[in-house]
Amino acid sequence: MKQPTTTSNPQKPVPLGKPLDTPDDDLDMLALVTIEDIEAAKADGRARMGKRGAALLETAKTPPPEDDNALPLGA
Repeated sequence: MKQPTTTSNPQKPVPLGKPLDTPDDDLDMLALVTIEDIEAAKADGRARMGKRGAALLETAKTPPPEDDNALPLGA
C-alpha cells in the first residue's frame, strides 16, 4: 500500500516572536539579589520546615578539624 506524500516540510522552522525590548542595564538591575532577599528566603524556609531543619539553618558551618596523621589526597 502506497503512503500518501505530504506537501509540508516537517522540519519547517517555527517563526519567533518579536524580541524583548528591555535594555541590558535594566535586565542587570532585575537580576540583582540582595541580602534582604536571602534573609526573606531563609525566613520563608523556616516557616515551612520542621524544628530540625530550622536548627540546621542556624548552625554555623565549621571546617573539620585537621588531623596531623592524615595522609594527603592521592597518596
